[in-house]
Amino acid sequence: MSAIATDPIPVRALNQVTYCPRLYYLQYVDAVMPVNQHVEGGLFDHRRVDDPDLKNKTRNDRGTATSRGIALSSDTLGITGILDVIEEKNGEQYPVETKHGSAPHDDNGKPTVWDNDAVQLCAQAMLMEEAFGKPVSHGFQFHAGSKERVELKFTSELREKTHAAISRCRELSVLDSPPEPLPSELRHRCFGCSLAPVCLPEETLYQIGHPIPNEDAKQPAELKKVIPQSDDGAVLYLQEPGSSVGKRSEHLVIKKDGKETSRVPMHAVRQVVVCGNVQVSTQALETLAENEIPISYVTGHGRFIGSFVPAPSKNVSLRESQFKKFNESAVCLELAKAVVRAKLANQRTLLMRNLREDDTRGSKEYGARGLYDLLRTLDRHTSIESVLGVEGQGAALYFGEFGRFLKQPPTGKGFDFTTRNRRPPRDPVNALLSFAYTMLAKDCFSAVCTVGFDPYKGFFHAGRHGKPSLALDLCEEFRPVIADSVVLTLINNEIVTKADFVTWRDSCQLTDAGRKAFFAAYEQRKSTEITHPVYGYRMSYSRMLEVQARMLAAYVRGSIPSYTGFTVR
Repeated sequence: MSAIATDPIPVRALNQVTYCPRLYYLQYVDAVMPVNQHVEGGLFDHRRVDDPDLKNKTRNDRGTATSRGIALSSDTLGITGILDVIEEKNGEQYPVETKHGSAPHDDNGKPTVWDNDAVQLCAQAMLMEEAFGKPVSHGFQFHAGSKERVELKFTSELREKTHAAISRCRELSVLDSPPEPLPSELRHRCFGCSLAPVCLPEETLYQIGHPIPNEDAKQPAELKKVIPQSDDGAVLYLQEPGSSVGKRSEHLVIKKDGKETSRVPMHAVRQVVVCGNVQVSTQALETLAENEIPISYVTGHGRFIGSFVPAPSKNVSLRESQFKKFNESAVCLELAKAVVRAKLANQRTLLMRNLREDDTRGSKEYGARGLYDLLRTLDRHTSIESVLGVEGQGAALYFGEFGRFLKQPPTGKGFDFTTRNRRPPRDPVNALLSFAYTMLAKDCFSAVCTVGFDPYKGFFHAGRHGKPSLALDLCEEFRPVIADSVVLTLINNEIVTKADFVTWRDSCQLTDAGRKAFFAAYEQRKSTEITHPVYGYRMSYSRMLEVQARMLAAYVRGSIPSYTGFTVR
């Protein structure tokens, strides 16, 4: 990463590194840049400054010459930037920077400038001094929120702080993992930060302080919640055979036989899933990629093919750490135990819940005890193969009772389940299970790609050609609580019937109507909020997938000492 250390540093980055070194690393080294209302507000406030018609042009008004959007760089300082405004009055030049929020006030009630903003403005002055050969003693910051213009003196102390920020950027740029989150006295800066859902500061520090997961804790920790409650936007499922998807203005337009059937605003979509024979235009694909909206392809039979996603994030160091760590047998074994432990625990919970009122054969106790015994023996296993064996034994116990999870309607025309079968599934229940696992794999694939992993290099599943092994690894702990739960909801609430399936030879699959009902139930399940077993606050299952992927990334990079699988209580 030596090339990064010699590249010119954006002036804006000095603001970030002064505010939070971890924020700088994630944004400028890992190249992660989410947008929230604060970022959008800043872009709105800069709309005049960033107007291309005004850049590099000087305007005179009442004795003050104003130039906007001036690009300056310095090889000596090693920084570069585009200055909002340069004003010249009475022979003096000085920078003027616009900020979205309100001005802070000192003890005397006078408006002032935040330290990180002061460093950014000082760096602009230093660029001006080198470019124009004149000293710059002061500048101004305009706070759009309170409409206050505050003068800032460029003292020797502030200049030293600015040089220190440049040096700190150089130090961070060659690291393989981000620094620790801010200490507790500065944690208030995390609230409202656009990178909080990526940084996970409270969660990371908790994991650092608790290197050994407490599996027997009756209550999870109560961390301050700094991440959003749920994802914005919906998943758009496209399955009408022969339909096509195009782009018009800021909308996705769906047509069938040349007639428009629906139109969906781009901002309302966070993911697109294409099932079967649906054509998506190049223009639509390009727009989806530009808006970082992934599109996943699934066959009409329910097999996950792959995803068209935006260009991979630039955090190469994570993928380097991933390949290094996942080539270490001890690391793979530890992670395999974590996900199998979570899967067995969740299977046991689902078994106990669904056989609570029907335990005439004592199988609830037998199955739960069997899964509990497997959980107790898990730590003694010393190879991935033996952990796979434990997972297989757990599946046998779990699916041995799965048929009894299904409620039989008074008509007696319910669904039967005797054993798990696939490739292809041969009965309606197995068809639903296979389709649910496909959808879950698709979402896990999206989660690991969002974080920056290579989805095909896993630690548990064999890395066979074409298999997104890491996505499948992440799936394991969520199979019972998301996929299996959706199947039980569809059957026990009679949302699907046998008429929603078609059987040909030895293969059974959902009809278009059946898939439509499935998609609705699946998205409803993903939007369900659940308390995280470690961090103690609620989030949707959809968000939980990404949180687990990010904590896995933190473990892979060495930022936290262990990874804990997700379990329900």
